[in-house]
Amino acid sequence: MQRPNSDSAYYSEFIELQVNLCKKIVDLRKSRKLVQEDMADYELSVRQYQRMEQDPTAIVSLWQVFKIAKAHNLDLKQLFDL
Repeated sequence: MQRPNSDSAYYSEFIELQVNLCKKIVDLRKSRKLVQEDMADYELSVRQYQRMEQDPTAIVSLWQVFKIAKAHNLDLKQLFDL
């Protein structure tokens, strides 16, 4: 999996996207009164999900983001509406 390169002209914008997405997935989970362990029901390992909440740069896969959207009954457009 390719990680963002800090030399990229898009790096800071991508990091900002990851930070905002991280905040949103935490807010979504908490608003539904779910714990991190509940995310395992959506094909996300507990450890993987914990990393995504603790470190926004751990959100690197569209597949991860797709599963998070499905867990909250959202489509990707709704999830990315930051």
